[in-house]
Amino acid sequence: MTIATAATDFTTRVVPAHDVQLTFSSQLDDGSFEAHGTDTQWIADSRKELRLNRCIGLPTETVYGLAANALDEDAVRSIYAAKSRPSDNPLIVHVSSMRMLRALYHLPASGATRPFLGTANAAPEDAGAAGLAEPADMDARLRDAEDRDRAQGGDGVWPEIPRVYHEAIRRFWPGPLTIVLPRPQCIPMIVLGGHGDTVAFRFPAHPVARAAISACGLPLAAPSANASGRPSPTTAAHVLHDLHGRLPLIVDAGTCDVGVESTVLDAFSPNSRVDGQLSPCILRPGGVTFEQLAELAGPEWRRLRVYKRDFVSTELELNPTTPGMKYRHYAPSAPVYVLVPQAARTDAEMARIVQQQIDALASERGARRVGVVAVAAAEHVFVAPPGCTLCVHRVADAKELAHGIFALLRSLDETEHVDAILVQGVGEANEGMAVMNRLTKAASFHVLC
Repeated sequence: MTIATAATDFTTRVVPAHDVQLTFSSQLDDGSFEAHGTDTQWIADSRKELRLNRCIGLPTETVYGLAANALDEDAVRSIYAAKSRPSDNPLIVHVSSMRMLRALYHLPASGATRPFLGTANAAPEDAGAAGLAEPADMDARLRDAEDRDRAQGGDGVWPEIPRVYHEAIRRFWPGPLTIVLPRPQCIPMIVLGGHGDTVAFRFPAHPVARAAISACGLPLAAPSANASGRPSPTTAAHVLHDLHGRLPLIVDAGTCDVGVESTVLDAFSPNSRVDGQLSPCILRPGGVTFEQLAELAGPEWRRLRVYKRDFVSTELELNPTTPGMKYRHYAPSAPVYVLVPQAARTDAEMARIVQQQIDALASERGARRVGVVAVAAAEHVFVAPPGCTLCVHRVADAKELAHGIFALLRSLDETEHVDAILVQGVGEANEGMAVMNRLTKAASFHVLC
């Protein structure tokens, strides 16, 4: 494992993508789009930078991503350098259509050529100048794969993709779901963190992200666009704070909708089998909940498991197949104390526990500015201990906490300059599982209550 550091040699530009309407030709199968509005310059700017194998800041519905050409080893290396990310921490590859994903399985090994996966938006004159060209017979290759699948008794739909994922794709793509698939030979090993034979793929729902991928014609490797270990960015300002000078361009489309990263689902690798039986597993909770996935048709989804809750694996810890499994993440500079609920409690009981912890931080830890993130405590007034200032933020429920937790951690740490942050945890139902996954990784201390 190595950690590269990027030189600060870019003048980072922030380009707006607010007044833009994007219309795609299909929900899943094709990524072609039309763009209207006054904010469309980001399309040409992002395409130029991505085709030069530079990384850019790009909004998605979950968090902002640090995106670069997933087919080029040097481009992917620039992501690791810009974030100071450990080299054995794998990346998620983002596509803009099922056609793009399928086509990856019909491209030669990485380094042999520099193809791009064309749409109507990805074939301007500069593609040839950049040495990019899709194989002329790609459509024929895809049709041949469909015909072979039918000849073997299949339905000819997405034959490159394991059938167990098809219903999840139809329900949750585009969206905050990442799936673990066999590695196409065109994806360099650096994307996998240098180990393994699977790649995590996502099809983002954010129209700006999808359009940027289609416009450049390249699948994009894209972790969150923050300095490694810091809270994930949900605004362009967060990206600029962490990575100013380390990338040439940030596309600003406002605040992300979901607020936590995608759910990572494995129904393909050996980790998804128990005693020879398919038992899919959530490797990282996120924007698609356990409850939603458990509703999918088929007996295997009744056996859905969650990593760290239902099973653990030393191999996965040492050689993770997806981000977020090995290293401490999401941590601000100030220590984070998370109240982990062990039983159902009333709002009044939780408020009383929060107050007790505030008092303890001041008296036992010497904190003089304490940040508090309270859930469903709108009517309770927290009292600052003598000599201590409170910075209190309130959210209504787990869903609102999921949407705002990274921004709240950043605000308390970078703007309000607190000495300690106390976060009221939530139960793990629905959005709560993703929230508590992130909070326990960000936390310096876990307080059971």
